[in-house]
Amino acid sequence: MLACFWLIVPFVRGTNDRGWFTAPESLGHDDLLMAAFTRMNIARGSVTGIPKDKHFQWPVITEWSFGAVRSESVTLTSTTEGEIGKIQVKSIPITAKHNRGEPLELVLSPGLDFLSEGIAYEIEREQRRAPGVSEKILDSQTPSYPYLAYRPLVEHLIGYETTIQERILIGNLALLTHRPAQTFFELCAAIKRDKDRGDDGKVEQEKFVNHIHQNFVEFISDPNNSYTDQLKSILAGSGDHLEGLDIYCKIIDKGLQLRMKAFIMEQMMVEKKLNADEFLNLTLNILERLVCQEKVDGDSVIEWIAPHNGVIATLPEEVIQKLSVLQTSIHYLQQHFTVDGRLGSTAQLKESACPFAGACQAQKQYGHPVDCGSKPWNVSVDGGKKVCWYEAGRLSLRMAKSDQAILDTPAD
Repeated sequence: MLACFWLIVPFVRGTNDRGWFTAPESLGHDDLLMAAFTRMNIARGSVTGIPKDKHFQWPVITEWSFGAVRSESVTLTSTTEGEIGKIQVKSIPITAKHNRGEPLELVLSPGLDFLSEGIAYEIEREQRRAPGVSEKILDSQTPSYPYLAYRPLVEHLIGYETTIQERILIGNLALLTHRPAQTFFELCAAIKRDKDRGDDGKVEQEKFVNHIHQNFVEFISDPNNSYTDQLKSILAGSGDHLEGLDIYCKIIDKGLQLRMKAFIMEQMMVEKKLNADEFLNLTLNILERLVCQEKVDGDSVIEWIAPHNGVIATLPEEVIQKLSVLQTSIHYLQQHFTVDGRLGSTAQLKESACPFAGACQAQKQYGHPVDCGSKPWNVSVDGGKKVCWYEAGRLSLRMAKSDQAILDTPAD
């Protein structure tokens, strides 16, 4: 998220009076932009080899096979300072065999996206598990990637059949670090060394777990490392955005404090079977949530809910709207991210629905503009006299264009 916010600086400077962005030719050489995309891509992870055909659907994978873990050094550079550091990026080749043709040849660097989806599916599968139901049936309606690739990868790296608690532990620990792929592979290797020793001890694993958790706690506890302070410094002069960001940062800080106290809280979700209400109550007691829903009677509902002591749920509507505008601003910015690490022009954006589409009163009031579900950056309701949240987010970035509003933020 911090790297995403770094990109507000070059983005805002390229917008016009409609909030539309046109990428200048020189933007590809911007140090801040390159550093931000490098950080984001390493954290989120990547996979190559999946067909780019938009109609592609994953076949049932009959066998996953894996090659040797690869390590590549990525250099961060600056046009003024030269080389400013190196980051090791680890990946693994995967052959996914199926019955519909040639195997898929993939290369995976397992970051935030792959690991979080893998953990989430492990929990979902466990909640759906019933006596006598095979895993084949449980997984029969699930896309093979990323959901069904996580467990085979972990068990390949460790060399034995794992428990769900082990799979959650491994993924969670990797997600507590700045370089999840590297941590994931190193932790699996440490656990394998414990197994290969043959004494049933977990010396390597416990050492690794304690080291990661201790580093996370120390980093979060150090006020000099505050992510939220850095986010606020970027939007220091943008009034509307800063008010929304202040609310968002409270959620971030609360989430980090909870994670510091219970870094494998997901294991609570597999200790017993939960019905829908129990699952809702359990997760709401962890952190409140935003619900966007179009009800059967046609009413549209967008609301924050929390059982008690919520950061957001108890705030007045006009205050919460500031956060909604920030959300749409970031969504709009992210649509401009290209796969090769650039900011693309608004005119060339691919289709993507507004995050609030289907539950938005403005959408209903103004006759369901078709672009709400495909290109919300084109939507302008009531001739500009009123704005929906998405238009407000787009125009807020335009209005935050002055040097006083958007501050340069160093990439380090």
